[in-house]
Amino acid sequence: MEILVTLAALVIFVLVVGWLFKLVKTTLQTVLLVGFVLVALYFIFGIGPADLWQQLYRHIPGLGGK
Repeated sequence: MEILVTLAALVIFVLVVGWLFKLVKTTLQTVLLVGFVLVALYFIFGIGPADLWQQLYRHIPGLGGK
């Protein structure tokens, strides 16, 4: 019976670690994609961070904290 519980715990551990790696991989891909888009906007079109924040504040009224 102990072996069965140990194997079940090992299977659950492997599933959780696998899910965690997938989550980290997806998060890093998203961060790199957003970073690439921001750098491209800055160097290709000259749109800087201040311009982006200004547009966000304009379109989302509660974002400014006022």
